[in-house]
Amino acid sequence: MGSRARRPNAVADEVAAAFQHVRADRVRGAQALALDALRTLQRLLARWAARRAILPSPRGLAGAVSRVLEQTQPAMGPFARWAREWRRMARAHARGTWLGRAQVWVRRELHRIRAENSGLGRTCRRRFPVAARHVVTISRSRSVLEALRALPRPLRPSQISVLESLPGGEGRMFARDLRRAGFSARTIPDRDGVDTVRSADLLVLGADAVAADGSVVHKVGTRALAEAAARSGIGVVVIAGRSKFTGRSAPRKHLPPGFDRTPARWISEYWTDAGPQPGRRSLPRGARPPSH
Repeated sequence: MGSRARRPNAVADEVAAAFQHVRADRVRGAQALALDALRTLQRLLARWAARRAILPSPRGLAGAVSRVLEQTQPAMGPFARWAREWRRMARAHARGTWLGRAQVWVRRELHRIRAENSGLGRTCRRRFPVAARHVVTISRSRSVLEALRALPRPLRPSQISVLESLPGGEGRMFARDLRRAGFSARTIPDRDGVDTVRSADLLVLGADAVAADGSVVHKVGTRALAEAAARSGIGVVVIAGRSKFTGRSAPRKHLPPGFDRTPARWISEYWTDAGPQPGRRSLPRGARPPSH
């Protein structure tokens, strides 16, 4: 009986250990971490399917997974949504069908997130303004990279300035990613970000989460950039797949270190894989896309 009582804790420890590398990552963006988390979960499910007889109940297993998901990257929208969905799955399905349903769920989520990039590229091509020759961005967002990569040569900005994003320095990595994709990109010190954005044509942001009120969680320093751009008449665009949209109010609890929340009032548009969504401010005339 003692060994049976230890099983839920053993599974919880197994899940926590499997996700430790995702939890400790402070360099990659939300999309890359979400894909890594799903692949990790896929491996766990395959392992559990092979030893079905010694697993705890679906609720115990889903509870362990949901708690770890919430703690892994608490500022990122997909992780909180997944935790809620795992709890619902455990309540809805019997022990005999639960693992199979969970494996189907992971495959669906992987497909959904991988498919977002093509939609983000279409939206970026449709909305990117010809006049935006100097673009500023912050942090290392795969969504931003893939969307900009989809731009035809005539639409590509002539210069992209990337904040270095200390202490992780992921901005340096992102500038390198952009140069490899054929862009002219430079890294600028974080302290120069506000002054740089005031003379830019467009501020392009990724997102770790977008709340129902339109506020955006992203790398610390994003809020100051967006405010400076908005007050200087510079367009502020958020590029984010629908997996980042939580559909819920912004939580009142404090964000983890390294993140901040940008109010919707400073955002001009959201470019999603389903198309553009208007923000609270209009794009300035010079930053509006060409009419089709």
